Amino acid sequence: MAATADIAKNAYNSTLSVLNNVKAAYDQANADYLDSLDDQANGAGLDINESAHQLMAQYVVGKSPYVGSQYCIPYGGGYLISYSSGEDTIYQQMDSSMKYVSKMTVKNGGHGSSFGIDGSGNIWASVRHNGYQISKFAYQPGASIDASSLTSLYNSPDLLRVNYDTSNNLVGYTTAESYCVCDPGNLSNPKKTVSLSAMGFSVGQQTWQSQSLSYPYIFWQSGAYNSNSDPATVGCFNADTNTKEFVKSYLTSSYGMKYSYNEPEGIYSTGSAVLVTFNNNDNGSNSINYLFSIPTLTADSTVSERLKALNNLKKSLADAKTAFNSAKSDFQKYQSTSKTIVKDTRIYKNATKDVKNQKKLVASTKKKIVIVTKQYAKAARAKKQSLKKQLDNLKKVYQEQNSALTKLKKKQATAKSKLSKAQSKSLSAQKATQRAILKKAIGATVMAETGGKDVTWITPVNPGSKESYAILWPDSEDFSETVNVNETAVIKHTPINTVTQAGTESISVGGALIGEDGSVPTLVKKFERIRKWAENTAEVSLIGQTSFPHAIISGIDKPHDTYLTNQVPLTITLQKVDWADSNVKKKANSSKNKGKANKKSGSGHKQKNSKSAVRTVTTKPGDTYYKFAQKYNVSVAQLRKWNKYADRSIPVGVKIRVK
Repeated sequence: MAATADIAKNAYNSTLSVLNNVKAAYDQANADYLDSLDDQANGAGLDINESAHQLMAQYVVGKSPYVGSQYCIPYGGGYLISYSSGEDTIYQQMDSSMKYVSKMTVKNGGHGSSFGIDGSGNIWASVRHNGYQISKFAYQPGASIDASSLTSLYNSPDLLRVNYDTSNNLVGYTTAESYCVCDPGNLSNPKKTVSLSAMGFSVGQQTWQSQSLSYPYIFWQSGAYNSNSDPATVGCFNADTNTKEFVKSYLTSSYGMKYSYNEPEGIYSTGSAVLVTFNNNDNGSNSINYLFSIPTLTADSTVSERLKALNNLKKSLADAKTAFNSAKSDFQKYQSTSKTIVKDTRIYKNATKDVKNQKKLVASTKKKIVIVTKQYAKAARAKKQSLKKQLDNLKKVYQEQNSALTKLKKKQATAKSKLSKAQSKSLSAQKATQRAILKKAIGATVMAETGGKDVTWITPVNPGSKESYAILWPDSEDFSETVNVNETAVIKHTPINTVTQAGTESISVGGALIGEDGSVPTLVKKFERIRKWAENTAEVSLIGQTSFPHAIISGIDKPHDTYLTNQVPLTITLQKVDWADSNVKKKANSSKNKGKANKKSGSGHKQKNSKSAVRTVTTKPGDTYYKFAQKYNVSVAQLRKWNKYADRSIPVGVKIRVK
């Protein structure tokens, strides 16, 4: 019994831990929401929604035609990217799918870390000539031009990085430690000059990478190639109000990039999102370029998103409190149950002891009767009379002792039955508690791994261990539902619901199992666990934007990608299963009908008298061997042996043997 009390106590402690974790997450979400309200009231209201980032392209540096990317701008229905090649700059046109179209070369073009495109399609960029100069030129597929041949619109001895805001027809550029906003025809007299330090950049401590102008907002990012002390950072400054909208380190661990170091390259604002490029590397010879699109949030949408997150956590907090109160009640109940079993055990032991002692008394009296009986047989008249009286008294005592023994045995049997029932009830409760503990522990682990973010995860309905779960960071969730309608002629005026039937609900979730860099072997083990659930047609629960409390995994697709060291791409298809209640009702006085055949209401095949008779059923949409196994109390293996159809290829309308 102590083990049961311990299990209940563990459940109590586990739910208390979950409650504390959710409460902390709720408090943080509440603080974020209040901050966003303050920002909105103070005029600051722009942010990026990293959790909604999308991977647009990735490619290995140096492998043609994808050599690398410093900057990326929408262009001609696709994109224009830039990268350096020695002292030259390569401008490369890509289609809407980020596939190579053409390129041009600007000799002595420099780093190519930022450029802009005006309303006429001209490139505005910094090139190396007499220091650095800003020039504009048309994109010429296949051409190679020299920087010295370009007209200078502005000269500086310092490195220049150029942007063009087509919506407001403004040019922006960095020089020394300032960012300048100018009219295109007057780059020497900025309309607005902002120091980089005022924007939130630490001069001398951080590495400035690139910026983008979407007036009044100036987006910028910094970070070193291979230094954790200068992490990838993104910021936004409002040039009208002279306020920082935000400055934050990227949450690169959630982006699914291969290597440990993430050097930010280009950032470009499209208005509704920023296009961000990372040079992901291992601080050695290996690197991959990743291009992401990250949505931007306005003041109202930031408040809305954070309020949504707060409300979600409010529900989670309520659920955690309910689980905690339930576990607390269980703990108190099992403490009481433990005392009851201890008491019942003591009563049973005492009753057993009383029976044992009474048996000794009965045996002793019986032995005396035997002795006196022998003496009586040999005694003379006077002695015989005395022994007769003694023998009668012994027999009377023996009878009374036997009667008392019978009562004590009955009391012992009652105590034993009561103890057995309490122990059986405790054992069932213990198993239920163990399962509840596993589920609560799995839920707590998922929350700890994901930080409460929106993810999709799968766990068996009856988990076997704390590791019985798989977290899928989703890119898509496609839900589908079918209705089976009879296509043959029906009697006129027959209600349509007599010839239609609800079909199946299914969902296909695409995403990846994600871990730390180099964790693919561990992730593969998780993938194999999912495969086992599918192969064994294990009943699982899907928790995500669309949740299936009871489902079967009907399909798994895992593409192969040799470049990934921290994730396993995966698409899982699940089919919802429902357990229908039988419409067969028990008769209230079944004991009065013994010997009579009971007729049962409801649809289905007639029962046969012989238990060994073969039984078949006609399949319907959604039928599986697993459902038949549960309904007819037969193993899935036996059903496979009897029938010729594969598990996931059972036709509709055929006869299937189930007994």
